[in-house]
Amino acid sequence: MLKTLYEQLQTLSGLNLKLRINDNRSTMLSVRWEQGHARVSLHRMFLKAPVNVMQELARYIKAGRSGSLPLEVKKFIEYQTQKMDYSHSVKKGELSTRGRRFDLLAIYDSLNESYFGSDLQLAITWYGHPSRRLRSQINFGLYCYPLKLIKIHRLLDSFDIPDYVVHFVVYHEMLHSVCAPFVNQRGMTIVHTPEFKQKEREFQFFHEAHQWIQLNKDRFFK
Repeated sequence: MLKTLYEQLQTLSGLNLKLRINDNRSTMLSVRWEQGHARVSLHRMFLKAPVNVMQELARYIKAGRSGSLPLEVKKFIEYQTQKMDYSHSVKKGELSTRGRRFDLLAIYDSLNESYFGSDLQLAITWYGHPSRRLRSQINFGLYCYPLKLIKIHRLLDSFDIPDYVVHFVVYHEMLHSVCAPFVNQRGMTIVHTPEFKQKEREFQFFHEAHQWIQLNKDRFFK
């Protein structure tokens, strides 16, 4: 199958290629154009890519540095990434869920039962440094699709943060596993879809949490 993929890309692009298949969880596609050839690294998801995706990928490689990643390729990567499951590689023993004030696992279990019928099977952990120094930006929460892992910033593990704010941030990240992002016709990845925003408002203290974050954001950001 690798030989077929190589031959297909080389024929369609008309270039001499050096192809490598990877199992990377973050970089699904990279191309380096060098003198007389191109070095292409593709995630193994491309081994099963349809013909139209391979044709667009070949055109992108052929265009060189002047080309932009085609819409069909972006859509393919986004869709396949959502299907990836590397959760087995998460080392449960290295996850940190008990903070100084909040127990993330207890919060997750409670939300899972109340809003998702206990159907979600995700991992959760604290991340980052609890320092309150001003930052230009910060993510209170992150969701890693391939790992099925939620990460909550330690800044929220504080006695002056309301319970409902931490619960809301965890709920928000849990929603990412339910409401999949998509690539629109302009090639932009839409993470907070209309469905996501609708479900987000179902959180019991949605308005209170949003208001608190808006009123207190200067405590965290420059």
